[in-house]
Amino acid sequence: MVVPLSVGFGFFRPFCQTSLASFSKYGFVQLGQMRRRSAPLFFALTLSAASILNSLGFILSSPIEINNFMKTDILTPQQYLYGGISGVKLDIEFFDLGEGVEIRQTFAHLFSSNMMAFAPPGHKGYHPAPWKAAKGGFSYDVEIEIRAPEHTSLGKSFDARETIWWIATLLRMAHFPYLSIPVISNRSFGEIAQSDVEPTITPFETEGRIFGPANGSSGILEVEHLEWVKDKWVEAGKLLNQNPKFYSALKSFDVATLHGRASSSLLAMWGAIEQIFAPSAGELRFRVAALMSSYLEPPGTRRLELYKEILKLYNERSIAAHTAQKVEIEPLVQTYVLMRNALIKMVDANQVPTQASLEALLFCGDSPAEQSL
Repeated sequence: MVVPLSVGFGFFRPFCQTSLASFSKYGFVQLGQMRRRSAPLFFALTLSAASILNSLGFILSSPIEINNFMKTDILTPQQYLYGGISGVKLDIEFFDLGEGVEIRQTFAHLFSSNMMAFAPPGHKGYHPAPWKAAKGGFSYDVEIEIRAPEHTSLGKSFDARETIWWIATLLRMAHFPYLSIPVISNRSFGEIAQSDVEPTITPFETEGRIFGPANGSSGILEVEHLEWVKDKWVEAGKLLNQNPKFYSALKSFDVATLHGRASSSLLAMWGAIEQIFAPSAGELRFRVAALMSSYLEPPGTRRLELYKEILKLYNERSIAAHTAQKVEIEPLVQTYVLMRNALIKMVDANQVPTQASLEALLFCGDSPAEQSL
């Protein structure tokens, strides 16, 4: 169920250099209204001038492509991979998510510095001195690790790397949009320093995101957050396997907050929204706004207000698609919140709404028994 928001619940802030007035209102969803063992988690967005002025505005290098990252080459004999989580801390020593997946405390620091040489490589294959430091690079503190087995009940499509991404995506969607997995290792980060075996450590999510914690310090992964993920990741993972539209929507959503991709991210999110809420080509703007507002709000003035807000956001989508104007961060964040609320509802219900159920909500005020597409 979508719950109204009063401004002031700032769990995270944007990292941006754009001067914006405070956002007047955002919606947020209370997780777990429809399934047992769901935690009462809350999500909200606020953007104020003060938070922008205090933001870091950290610029990262281009993303590292990991084309040769092969799971069969780096798994340990125990068949686990370890994803290092940055941006949040754990208030307990470890938590069992089931099926061999664990989240636990650790510490590691990933860093990369840019250097320049000024002569071609010699016969030994390296560039001779002098070398000079260049500006830029990145660094991440890793204070939590996800241990993921090579195989789970989700089948071959969910190898260890995909499982690590999926757990991180659920945590980002639930409460921590600034969380990242900057590195993956074939050995536990807590064991590497004392081990004689050389680990395989691979950068993973090293692009900066437009969000950071509201108070400037790391967020805390609490048991209620982890209980929600534990309850959802397997069943919602099956929905990912069965429904390509849901999978593409989640992928578009998950990369929407990377630095420097405002226009493409806005278009990708609206493309995913259109697939679910208006698969036919007729009058997309009206159909998306009417059906999505009906899905997220019961009949009444709040549904009408959300309908009008979605119409405005769809206009921003059209600007990104058909003009050379630069997209502002405000409509991107608003679309992110809108899409996040819809995805949370689908995860909680373990269903993607059908056109029949959406039209029943729109015209009848209730929905028949839904079946995933």
